[in-house]
Amino acid sequence: MVEIDTTTTVVIVVGIVLAILTYFELKYLRKSSRVRRLRGAKSDTEVPDQAHNALITTKAIVDTMGRGGIRSDEVDRLMREAQMAYDRRNYRVTLDLTAQAKTRLMSLKGAQAAKGDLAKLEASPGTGAAEPTTKEVLQKEFPANMAPSRFAISVAESSIALGRSDGRDVAYAESLLASAKSRFEAQDYSGALSLARQADKSTREEGTTAGAPPSPPTAPVTPAPVAPVATVGKSACPSCGASLKAGDTFCRKCGAKVVLTACPNCGAELLGDDIFCRKCGTRTER
Repeated sequence: MVEIDTTTTVVIVVGIVLAILTYFELKYLRKSSRVRRLRGAKSDTEVPDQAHNALITTKAIVDTMGRGGIRSDEVDRLMREAQMAYDRRNYRVTLDLTAQAKTRLMSLKGAQAAKGDLAKLEASPGTGAAEPTTKEVLQKEFPANMAPSRFAISVAESSIALGRSDGRDVAYAESLLASAKSRFEAQDYSGALSLARQADKSTREEGTTAGAPPSPPTAPVTPAPVAPVATVGKSACPSCGASLKAGDTFCRKCGAKVVLTACPNCGAELLGDDIFCRKCGTRTER
């Protein structure tokens, strides 16, 4: 029987192991190659679809933004180049160019939005603007002199009513008041205020000139003729005998009315019912 030495045994074992490893390695390599081929085929079918979809989508975006006023020559150039690349089946170039076009469009849209916000901010009032005060609101809602003229008309009406009850001549004051009311209705509040004040003043003047103040209970009012003004300063009250000064219309002691018989300005003779001098027109205190 032939004996096999140790070296031969080792060589045989190593050879068997190498054969097994070679078998499995070749099997793995064949499988990997088949997987890569399948993946490559699948990728080759997906890229054209992706390029086609990207081209259509980007064109739609360009048209939409163009109607909104966002246009760019650079974007138009990128889309022409993308279409040419797609026609030549350079699908990855198509994808890259459409991506650049989208990025540029988004940049233009952001710039336009920022510009629009800035325009609105410039057109709108500042946030720190002071709110109108109550006085400003009232002045806006109620025209100037509206409330004062209404109050003046009311005061004039009261004065005229009081003067009429005292027997005064208030015809002129009533005509002024009627004019004031007409001006108020016409929204001429400044004119209404002026006329109403004149009506009130006229009524009060009529009261001081036409109507005599009530007599004191202890001294009845007895009108008495007085010398012209030139000698009034040396005359005495015909009622109580108190001395009178120049220009006195009533006695300072008993209140009796002093009737002038001569104009204090020119000395012309006055009649009993004269309010103005017939010669020089000076108003007499009667």
